Amino acid sequence: MALKRGVKVEDAVIGAFVLLALLYPLLIAYLIHSQREEESSEEIEVLRRAYLFVAGLEDCSPEVASRLAEHMEGKLLRKLGGVAGLTKLCVENAKKVRGNVTIEEEVERSGKLIMMEAVIGVKEKGVVKRRIRVEVYGYTGTGGFKVTEIEYAEGS
Repeated sequence: MALKRGVKVEDAVIGAFVLLALLYPLLIAYLIHSQREEESSEEIEVLRRAYLFVAGLEDCSPEVASRLAEHMEGKLLRKLGGVAGLTKLCVENAKKVRGNVTIEEEVERSGKLIMMEAVIGVKEKGVVKRRIRVEVYGYTGTGGFKVTEIEYAEGS
């Protein structure tokens, strides 16, 4: 009695499922890595530094303001009063934002435009008493990435 050495359809199907089961962790790791890489791009970091500085959650020194000003559009920088205006805005908001804070970020991309909305909850005795909403808009153009607009609003 001789054994057949051919591959059956059932063997091929089972082999395909085993192969997919072995590759599943690698596929998931790749998807997680690619998503993190997309969200943590240089443009997102510039927008994050901008809203943290404006909200008073960063070091309010003129040196930090000048580094941030390098990534701002000229029109926006003039509107905010230059490096001195940025520093003054940071110091004023730092007085309002004391204690613990929570931050919720949302990023929207549309071609070369990126919008980041951050809601900062200021906690007093463990309870969020005030919310500050900061929207930062940026654009990738020929001169690199520039912050084009910052909107700041306080709410209850």
